[in-house]
Amino acid sequence: MMCPILVTSKMCEGLGMFSGVPMGLTGTGSVALLEQALRLFVLLTLSGFLLGALGDMTKSVGKLIKGEDSLITGGVFRFFRHPNYTGEVIGWGSSCLAAFTAVAWKVAKGGENGLVLWKSMTPYLIMSMMGAIGISFVLGTATAGLEYRQNEKYGDTDEYKQWIKTSWVGFTMGQRKEDNGKNQASAENKQTNALD
Repeated sequence: MMCPILVTSKMCEGLGMFSGVPMGLTGTGSVALLEQALRLFVLLTLSGFLLGALGDMTKSVGKLIKGEDSLITGGVFRFFRHPNYTGEVIGWGSSCLAAFTAVAWKVAKGGENGLVLWKSMTPYLIMSMMGAIGISFVLGTATAGLEYRQNEKYGDTDEYKQWIKTSWVGFTMGQRKEDNGKNQASAENKQTNALD
């Protein structure tokens, strides 16, 4: 999973992410635009991983204070139901985009043969893309599973009902089959009750 970070690091030599040079002033036209996009993707990468770490810490502290079986709805969980999964998807996806943008920036900046650079970086970019897609699939599936289990465990509580109205589920791969069946049965019950 280090491919996007390595590609970005290798290609960004001379960008000076934190050099104090104002954004867009080290290049012109497409170079400046690519610099700004690259800085944005690197910032999103860091922010995503920070969100994930903050989610893990909030959950650990919350469960330590409230107990292992408690529902954590405070802190960053107030806004994100699964901040650790959401942060990881943002982090790895942004890192992959940063890798592609870094190569494009290096080509646009000039000084190297663009086709040769793209060819030499293609295996790393492909691995980067496969990693980002793979981890997104795994975490999206895990999110759907966790949503189902939390609904089973806390679904009847007012705290849970209010929480799911005001927080974002994050990236999910859809509902689990058991959940679909439960929702189908619930919809059929409502329809039957409406006819009575």
